[in-house]
Amino acid sequence: MQIDETSFPIDPAWEGVLAPPKGVYAPPGEKLPTVSIGKPVWWDGEAIMGEKWTHPSGGNRYGLARFAFYLRPEGRKVVRRAELMVSLETEDGRGVPIVFDLLPKVTTEEKTGTFKATVGLDFKFLSLAQAETTIDFTQKVPVIVADGIGESIARWAFVSGRAHPLVGSQLVYAILEMSAGTSAARASLTLSAEVVTSLGPIRGILPKEASDRLSWVLK
Repeated sequence: MQIDETSFPIDPAWEGVLAPPKGVYAPPGEKLPTVSIGKPVWWDGEAIMGEKWTHPSGGNRYGLARFAFYLRPEGRKVVRRAELMVSLETEDGRGVPIVFDLLPKVTTEEKTGTFKATVGLDFKFLSLAQAETTIDFTQKVPVIVADGIGESIARWAFVSGRAHPLVGSQLVYAILEMSAGTSAARASLTLSAEVVTSLGPIRGILPKEASDRLSWVLK
């Protein structure tokens, strides 16, 4: 299976302006960045691996999820850092989905261009397994650090660099593992960003009305 992200659209789920935390105020006349959150995309294990793949012993299920967001700072505002967090639970409350692998995990230098990632038969990214899913995507990649493998919460931290400011679209992927009998995983998303203002850095967060809409069953 090949996933061509260079022509695969992002379906917006919510768009609006980040808000300061309670008790913190942005300088008068200065607006925090506009953010757009895309609806997650889910590919089940069988769809990704095809006929060559067989279920592992124990009956655990696997799937690939894509999460996307877009940052648009106002004027010449600089976003120093952004953090995307995805919390996982099961649709039926039985068991807890686990993050099996993440992409990207660590990016220590800025990159731009078209990239290729693979998913092997072991359901790990960048595997050399014979059968694989290929993901092609184009974007400007800032410095990134991710964590959450083996847990039910995945986090990606994006840090702005000199060559590529933290603006525009960012795509991340997670391979999830679910125990046998689990109907589906539910993902809830939060996003925050540190923005430089005339009075110093301010952390912008999603307003409550956005948070209430950013939870999906992955099917």
